[in-house]
Amino acid sequence: MARFLTLICLLFLVFSCGQIGTISGGPKDEIAPQITSSNLTDKQLNFSEKAIEFTFDEYIELNKASEQIVLVPADSKLQSTLSKRTLRIAFDDSLEKNTTYTLYLNAAVKDVTEGNDSLVKFTFSTGPVIDSLSLNLRIFDAFSKEWLPKVTVGLYPNFDDESPRYFTQSQKDGLAHFDALRPGNYFVKAFVDVNQDIRCQKLEKQGFFIDPIQLDLGKSDTLILPVSLPIADDKVKNARIIPPGIIGVHVPTNLDVTNIQLNGQTRDINQLIGIGEDSLLVSIGEVNDIDLQLIIAEDTLLLRNTPKQQAAKIAVQYNEKEGMQDRFFLSCSDFIQWIDSRKMTLRNMEDSSLVSFEVDFLANAFEIRPMKSAKKYQLTLAEGAILGKTENISGKFQKEIEWKQDRDFGDLRIQLNDTISAGIIYVLQKDQAIRTVLFSDTKQINLPNLLPGEYTFKIILDRNKNGKWDPILPESKTLAEQVLLFKDPVKIRANWEVETNFEIQKNER
Repeated sequence: MARFLTLICLLFLVFSCGQIGTISGGPKDEIAPQITSSNLTDKQLNFSEKAIEFTFDEYIELNKASEQIVLVPADSKLQSTLSKRTLRIAFDDSLEKNTTYTLYLNAAVKDVTEGNDSLVKFTFSTGPVIDSLSLNLRIFDAFSKEWLPKVTVGLYPNFDDESPRYFTQSQKDGLAHFDALRPGNYFVKAFVDVNQDIRCQKLEKQGFFIDPIQLDLGKSDTLILPVSLPIADDKVKNARIIPPGIIGVHVPTNLDVTNIQLNGQTRDINQLIGIGEDSLLVSIGEVNDIDLQLIIAEDTLLLRNTPKQQAAKIAVQYNEKEGMQDRFFLSCSDFIQWIDSRKMTLRNMEDSSLVSFEVDFLANAFEIRPMKSAKKYQLTLAEGAILGKTENISGKFQKEIEWKQDRDFGDLRIQLNDTISAGIIYVLQKDQAIRTVLFSDTKQINLPNLLPGEYTFKIILDRNKNGKWDPILPESKTLAEQVLLFKDPVKIRANWEVETNFEIQKNER
């Protein structure tokens, strides 16, 4: 009997050991390392040590210490060393006397198992008092008007100083907060610190106040500061072949394009056309070389035009235009030498009848003007309807086109505020500009032929009257042109005329 019981116990142990299971290690550690001792306390006065030591309650590792451990003002470079659970931060230079400093450990210390980190902040003074002034700013994009996070904001004793005396970074809502500031006059600059050197570079998005702010006990308002990307010294770039007959290239708007050469042949005014503000289309024309050399002003661009690209048929594209039109707009991938209208048909889809039309072309674009109105057309181009400058022909093309009538549109009249009389208005739908209108010396803007829907508006106060929005110009200390938003949507209905007022809101930024 005893042997039987012993066997039963042994079998029980064997089968128990063979079962697969998990051993719980308890809840996941989500607590960042905690400081247990230090030779520095927050708000400490008369600090005179050559280094600061922090001992933590667990083993730690450093995360980008040179970037994440920051002293403000940055009167000394910091050297960080780690020994088990103790972090030592040494000052390479002596701290200024009677000065308030803030030391930030911004996710610089992590535990070695879970990687938990936190923001640690200590304010201390090398003198008998802590500076106690604070300042709030909100940073926004000068054109889109959106609040911007992660923008470095600096306070400078002199406008031309490269390094700020104090600096901070804006949060998600654009708010940038300073504290422990000394009274005085400061210039404010904000910039997206791309290379993280805490210096405002020429090509970084930026903004500033031209006049200094006086920081004293009565300063409590939140200052609003726009930033924008300065205009860069643009270059000819991004050249690409649009087979079979066009080179598309980005060209600065102020560049002289009167002398353009392609493989030694001058492109005259009939062999190039501007698209938008900074794009140029150049005809390849009779040049059949595989290797192409495009010279614009002092820039030379090299491209390769393969036999397959050279043999391609001309592609046709229908271009949708906003507002009421009396013609269709199309473009193609070669400059047009001739259009054979006998290979084109326009049909009224309601009764399948043919509609007569007129055709005009310029460069790579052409227009078709119907002689009879219909709600819906079918446009058909047979192969070879277009002959290009390369001697290539177009392929087959067919498009059904909804044609809007006068009664399908609504009109809008905007009465302007007394402070606005000239500028540029952007008509927006879902934050996309669908129409741009320049206006001057007027108190009313008329916007006819808008399709039904909701619209908002943006007005640029075009102070130099060049017909476009100008961002900040740091060299001349010229601020970005002001942009005003009409945030309340206006609803347009078909065959209706709507009138509204453009009023600047009190909290307009």
